Amino acid sequence: MAERLTKDEYWDQLDPDKLNLEKKDLIDFCNSCIEEWNRSKMENFKYIVAMSLMVSSIKLTPEKVMKVVWRKIVIWFYDLQYKNALAEKDGMLKDLNEMLKGEKNASR
Repeated sequence: MAERLTKDEYWDQLDPDKLNLEKKDLIDFCNSCIEEWNRSKMENFKYIVAMSLMVSSIKLTPEKVMKVVWRKIVIWFYDLQYKNALAEKDGMLKDLNEMLKGEKNASR
């Protein structure tokens, strides 16, 4: 089993200089989405346009800047997932949410 990382070690892995993704990888991902959406062009037109604009932006952005931006996106995504899980009323984190609310009220 893999060794568990500390929070600092985890965030350190997201250091832009340590990210392995390259612009080509991001463009390939975007293009695969566009290919999928092209199966129903009219229904997915707005997604195709948005992703095409994203591809253009990636192409114009220097590699080093892209890594910093994607690090922010990854951190934001994990934070958003965590907040969403806590906000679920009947989700599997309901008990954790109630426990955290109890701790906040006790510390006031």
